[in-house]
This record gives sequence, structure tokens and C-alpha cells, in this order.
Amino acid sequence: MIYNSSSPVPSILLGALVLAAVYNLISYITTSRSRRKIIKPNDCKPPPKYPLRDPFFGIDGIRDALRAAKAKTFLEEKRGHYQQYGNTFSSRLSTLSIISTIEPENIKAVLSTKFEDFEVGSPRKNAFSPLLGNGIILCDGQQWERSRAFLRPSFSRSQVGDLATLEVHVQNLVKAIPYDGTAVDVAELFLRYTADVTTDFMFGESIQSLSQPESFHADLMAAFRDAQLGGEWRFRLGRFARFVPQPKFYTAVRLIHTYMDAHVDRALKYRQLQHGSVDDDSKTDGRYIFLHELSKVTNDRRTLRDELLTIFFAGRDTTSALLSNLFFVLARNDHIWTRLTAEVDELHGKQPTLEGLKAMKYLGFCLNEGQRVLLFISE
Repeated sequence: MIYNSSSPVPSILLGALVLAAVYNLISYITTSRSRRKIIKPNDCKPPPKYPLRDPFFGIDGIRDALRAAKAKTFLEEKRGHYQQYGNTFSSRLSTLSIISTIEPENIKAVLSTKFEDFEVGSPRKNAFSPLLGNGIILCDGQQWERSRAFLRPSFSRSQVGDLATLEVHVQNLVKAIPYDGTAVDVAELFLRYTADVTTDFMFGESIQSLSQPESFHADLMAAFRDAQLGGEWRFRLGRFARFVPQPKFYTAVRLIHTYMDAHVDRALKYRQLQHGSVDDDSKTDGRYIFLHELSKVTNDRRTLRDELLTIFFAGRDTTSALLSNLFFVLARNDHIWTRLTAEVDELHGKQPTLEGLKAMKYLGFCLNEGQRVLLFISE
């Protein structure tokens, strides 16, 4: 083998290694200074460390997380970690230092009292941006404020309280439940129900996953699932995700974007036709349509698609998880079920109003307790 001493490759490799080392050193110094500014005034103590055999990249932690996710035991194992190492502990994910916490005061600080001191961060953005783009749940700072201001007017109580539309989908849900005593996975039915409601609210037409489960939209539901699971895997892989082929994830993303883009294009065309009309509002046949309202604010296709996807996943997953958890508890506590049905029976078969639902105190207690006791973010 003849070595060519004039080849630039060794010099390029050496230069790249030196630059990487300098970059990591600068990042370490900058991060350390930022942390010291927080640690001293708040009297922070170092959290316990989750024991990793690989202290540099946490490869064994990534492997364990992927294995638990595949076996659907991720939340159970995470709970075991908190029981063993306390309410707050540190670990590593790829090259990142991670702090996991269930301490109420910490969560209160992150989500409320010191919200502006925290950011979404690159791990979540890198994992989900191919799917969600620049939607509000991937934004920080001024961009988050703009997204919030963009979306907030469309969520007034009078606009989202369409109980007649909800009733249609509730009836479809009830019809999908077998009456012969056959076991049924209500979690899957709740997921379809919330998908139907969310798409109806956003577009003025539902994907009908409950009433027409064998239609094209069954493939779309599978795409939503594959894209979400793919994003979670990308998050757990961290910086190693770029080296792992993900054809299933990107195929699902393309199908979802095609579906969303078609609705966005139709809404923009509708807005052009309605421009200048005396009856220029966001209602079609007396119904409020979320996308029509957003298209009044911007005609940027990418912005509309990104925010719609964010609303879809938020509206579908959290609500279906809450309903699944609630019925899991109700099925095991007859006294709660009896008291809840007694309150519902006071309607005497009539459809409730928004005010009537708000007045159902025990129902509200059940929903609040379901959120407190069981995690309602879908796994």
C-alpha cells in the first residue's frame, strides 16, 4: 500500500477533529456559565444520576428506552426510575445532558412561573420538525408568541362549542361498541372518535374513521400513528437518528402532508371566492370551520399546515388518552360509575348544553382526577 503524503485527507480529518474539540469546549464553558447563573440564586443541588454504563453517549439508556417503547412498558419503567432515584434525576441522551422530573414545583416552574426561562430545545425540534414543521409546540420565544396570537382567537368558547357535531360522532362511537359482550379495545375507539371530531372541527368534514373504518382514511390513521411513533423514536435516538434509515416515518409524513395540503388549498380557494363578499365569515351551512378562520389571517400554506398538524395531534391524542384512562378507572370502581351515571340521568335523555355540562360537578371531578392520577399524554 502506497501512502500519498501530499493527500489533503489527513489534514482535513485532523482539522475537523480540532474544530469539533474546540466547539465542544466552547459549548461546555458557555453552558457551565449559564448554569452557574441559575444555580447560585436558586440554591440548586445536583440531582441524583441515573446509572449508565456508557457515561459519554448513554447508548445503553437509548437502547433500553427503545426496547421499552417497543414492548409498551416505557411509562411503567419510567415510574420505576422515579421510585428508585427520586422525583428528579439526571441522565444522558446521546450527547445531551437530560434532567427528568415529576416534582410538582419543578413542573410548575417550567410550565408557568418561569416559563420564559425554558425552551423546547433542539432534541424535540430535530425529532418532530419533518412532521410538524414550525408549529406552536416546536416554537420558542417570539415565534411561540406569534403562533399563540395566531391561534388563540379561533378558540373562543362560542366557536368551539358545537355540541350538535359532537353528538354525531358520539353516536358513531356508541354504534362501534359491540353489544354481544365481545371484548373491545376502547382506547382505539376513543382515538378514532377524537380524530373524527378534530378533523370535522378543523375542515368541516370528518375522516369518518368510526363509521367508515375500511376507507382510504384507515391508511391515513395508520400514517398518523407511524409518523408519531417515528418521531418518538427519533427523539430517543437523539443525534444518532440521522444515521438510521427511516423510510416508514418519511412515507407517513408525505401522506399526512398531502392530506393536509389538499385541505389548505381548498380553504385558500374558498377564501379567495369569499373575499369581498358581504357574508365573509368562517361558517359553512351555519357551522364554524377552524381552517377557514385561520385562512383569514394568513395565506401561507406552510404556516397553515404546520399549525393544523399541531392542533390535530393535540386534539386527538390527549383527549383520547384521558378518556381511555377515565374508563379504565370507572370499569374498576362501581361506586364511582354509579354516582356518575346518576348525575347523567338527571338530564332525562335530553342533550346537554354547554352550561349544563359545566354544572355537572361530579363529571368535572372525575375528569380532573383522571388527569391528576394518570398521565393523559398518549404514549
